[in-house]
Amino acid sequence: MTRAARAGSRTAARLTARYLDVAGDRAPVLEDADPRLAGNVRLALEERLLTRPAFLEAAEVEELEVDLNGIVDLLLSLPDRLFDGDLPAFAAAVGLNPAQARLALRAPVPEPARIGRADLYRDGTGFRLLEFNLSSALGGLQTPELNRLLLSDGRLARFVRDEGLCFPDTVLALAEAITDATGAVGHPAPHRVALMDCAGGYRATEPEIRVLAGLLAPHGVEAVPCHTGQVREAGGRILVDGRPVDLVYRFFTLGELTADAASATAAGALLDSFARCGVPVLSPLRTSMHGNKRALAMLWEERCRRTFTPREQELVRRLLPWTRELRPGTVTTREGTGVDLLDHCRRNRRRLVLKPAHGLGGAGTVLGRSATDEEWAALLRTALERPHVVQELVTPQPEPFPAADGSGAGGWVLNWGAFLIGRRYAGSFLRGLPTARADVVSYAARAHAGCVFQALPGPEAQR
Repeated sequence: MTRAARAGSRTAARLTARYLDVAGDRAPVLEDADPRLAGNVRLALEERLLTRPAFLEAAEVEELEVDLNGIVDLLLSLPDRLFDGDLPAFAAAVGLNPAQARLALRAPVPEPARIGRADLYRDGTGFRLLEFNLSSALGGLQTPELNRLLLSDGRLARFVRDEGLCFPDTVLALAEAITDATGAVGHPAPHRVALMDCAGGYRATEPEIRVLAGLLAPHGVEAVPCHTGQVREAGGRILVDGRPVDLVYRFFTLGELTADAASATAAGALLDSFARCGVPVLSPLRTSMHGNKRALAMLWEERCRRTFTPREQELVRRLLPWTRELRPGTVTTREGTGVDLLDHCRRNRRRLVLKPAHGLGGAGTVLGRSATDEEWAALLRTALERPHVVQELVTPQPEPFPAADGSGAGGWVLNWGAFLIGRRYAGSFLRGLPTARADVVSYAARAHAGCVFQALPGPEAQR
């Protein structure tokens, strides 16, 4: 953590302390909130809300943006660094099966898109990166609606005004990325984009997708919520319910498209149709290869680290916990010592986390400190049967949050979901749990949602 960011972190802590002095043990009062805002938040973020926002100083925001772009640069460079540009070899190394690789690398192979959400904890040294979801299939994009909803509380609104705070509009950043992508392929404004999920998952995601469509409209993007089964090709255009679309913003994943042979065949035909009609997919399926946990683990492999500049070495050591793919063999620890990986994992249970390489939402993640030696050894044996990574445990610093009933403040652990759209930090989606049950902080674990106010002047900030 740089000197400026350390100063920013201390200032952010002072912002929190000053806010708690102003608000006391009271959560924001939202009785006079705009019903539209409240409805959008309820549909997109459910009703489990943190009892205050979090805060960031300008130095922290600036360093976070630089760091996230640095990690994405490294992830996107892995095929060239380690595989002489051989994309199929890289796809196989990160665990794509042949059907998935064929879809992700269909000619012409698109450039990876810089749209994603980094999941981070903040410990005593600064932010630490747990995962990087390089994909458009993201939750929490509507978080600025929560910022706006919280500003319905007069006490918080005055605090934000007095401290000169603001928040990035994630949806505006997304609208600009969509507009840039459609303009790049020659489609004139106004732009119509299909917000598209798989047919099988659309019932669950439709409410959230419809909220996002409504939020994109004021930014000049006509968004059509839909699923893959609604697509038709006619007259050289892609139609959804009879309306031509210029771009597909995908919520479907590579795994869903290749769930079985019939699905993979249908997905190939769908992508062929998009290509014939000149309709790009944002983000392209190839991007998911670079956001894979096994790709992240490659950044700690000795063959990769030998290619790093000193600045890249420092970035990985500071931001990314020691992470390795779980497999037999010798590896180098953070301290530079060669060890047998499985033996190292067995002996250092309390300092490690075991994760499925392709898991979502924290599913299957186990903290070694929560298992006995015997349970941990059994988990390691089982994990060898399908791809897993093992990662150094990050112990986040709890933050004080008022109790919802006004009975005082307690410690909560935050998972910061920091959005990167283009090369811009575009806000954070928080998930939080009380310290006592914060082994894995995720929505699946019934985490509460939250947002961030920050000292970030500029035209992109929405007061």
